[in-house]
Amino acid sequence: MLDTLTKIPSQKALEDRLKSFSHPKLMLIDLKNFKELNLNHSDSAGDFVLKEFGKNLTEFAQKNDMEAFRVMEDEFALLKDMPFDLTKIEKLLFSVVEFVKKQSYMYEGNHLSIEAHIGLCLDKSRHLDKAKKALSVAQREDQPFVTYSDFVNRLLEENKEEICKLLQTSLDSGSLMPYYQKVADKEQNTIYYEMLLRNKIKDTIQTPKLFLKIAHERGFYNDIVKMVSKKIDTSIHQIAINLSVKDFFDEELFSFLISNYKDTNTIFELQNDKFLEDDKVTEKIKTIKQNNIKICLDNVSNKESLKLFDLSLIDFVKVCGSQTRLIILSEQSSTTCKEIISTCKDKNIKTIASHITSKEIYQKAKELDFDYFQGY
Repeated sequence: MLDTLTKIPSQKALEDRLKSFSHPKLMLIDLKNFKELNLNHSDSAGDFVLKEFGKNLTEFAQKNDMEAFRVMEDEFALLKDMPFDLTKIEKLLFSVVEFVKKQSYMYEGNHLSIEAHIGLCLDKSRHLDKAKKALSVAQREDQPFVTYSDFVNRLLEENKEEICKLLQTSLDSGSLMPYYQKVADKEQNTIYYEMLLRNKIKDTIQTPKLFLKIAHERGFYNDIVKMVSKKIDTSIHQIAINLSVKDFFDEELFSFLISNYKDTNTIFELQNDKFLEDDKVTEKIKTIKQNNIKICLDNVSNKESLKLFDLSLIDFVKVCGSQTRLIILSEQSSTTCKEIISTCKDKNIKTIASHITSKEIYQKAKELDFDYFQGY
């Protein structure tokens, strides 16, 4: 049961192997730019990439005690039989992400590179179906990988009108809540707590991914910010609040944020998004600083991201998880973190390693000389 083009096992072979494994862990890999590659370089170039990727994926699988399959035209799968161990699974997943990053090919003088989305199923049943659902969310949200969960299932099934009704109910009942995650120094002393918005409905806790985009579209967002702000006590601990620079160009919301958090030593964690490139950003950040509110630049993936600002206005830089999670596996990620840290030290900016998920990553982050740590 080999795929006719790539000569690696087909989806039918995958389905048979799933039945025989005791603890299957399944990753579906979608080559997200494959259709564009086909259009720009011909079907022959596309076939060449599929065959080369299939060959390289098989070699990678063999080195990691896995099996490789071709599921659909531009979708592949990796399967491993192993009991659940979060640390080992994360290391394996990040190895796959790094493997895909390195894939590039020469075809008739053209350099062809690929990117991918990954859907992961760790459950004990309906493995292929659940991995496909996780992959669908990764594609829709343009995330490098998504693991199947009940949240993923709901995200696929909910429609906008239902989510709007849910939001209105949550605002009326006050079920939108601040949750907190600690940011600590090398001695485990708490520096501040990042506020994480959650919606508590019955026995479930929902992340903002389910509703925040629609909240912006339908005019709920300002009400959410104001409701949650009333529940945050800045008198006990230093608190960080996630915001987009886009929020600052809503004058009503900006005035509320300044008046509510003035002289509280609060931190505004700014998403590293396209709105940072607006010419008026520096003026807004100066106003924030003048009111004794600190600034953390969040989700920084390389030192080039730091060139968008006057760094004298920045107090903290948080390196994104896509880099910190790979520092024990990828020399490139380790080097990137060193470059960011060096740039920040020159400007007296404190650096934060986010998404610390294991003791090994935490130890490596300390060796790289991050100032603060979040997650582990």
